[in-house]
Amino acid sequence: SSGINAEYGGLKEEVDILKVHNDTLKSQHESDVNQVQVLQKEKQKVVTKLEEKDNLYLKTKQSLRQSEERNRKKDKEKIELESQLSKTRSELSKTESGYKDVLEKEKVLECKLQEKEKLIENQTSTIAQQKEEIEKYAKLMAMFHNLSSGKATQR
Repeated sequence: SSGINAEYGGLKEEVDILKVHNDTLKSQHESDVNQVQVLQKEKQKVVTKLEEKDNLYLKTKQSLRQSEERNRKKDKEKIELESQLSKTRSELSKTESGYKDVLEKEKVLECKLQEKEKLIENQTSTIAQQKEEIEKYAKLMAMFHNLSSGKATQR
């Protein structure tokens, strides 16, 4: 019976050791489960942040594309406006040149007009003098005619 007691005591000691070991394993398992839960929560936070960052990246990328498209349109508009400005400048230059030509022609015509007005004035004066001369000669001729008619009747 002492062999059985010894065996029983050894088994009981073994069972006690196994219980302590089992309790330790349970405690460690609970700690591991808690740690896994904490890690899962942290993982979910990281996944959520990653999704937010990914969404922000996609929005930023889309906004960048839209900005680039607006810039391309504005660049195209700028090129068109610069081309129109160049054409307008060219047209303005031609108009200014034409205006200068018209001014020069106007000056030339004014000079010719003044010359012709002086010529007309001189010719009008000459005509008036010639009319006076004609009237004098007409009077003289009338006097001669009267004188010669009077002599002819007296003979």
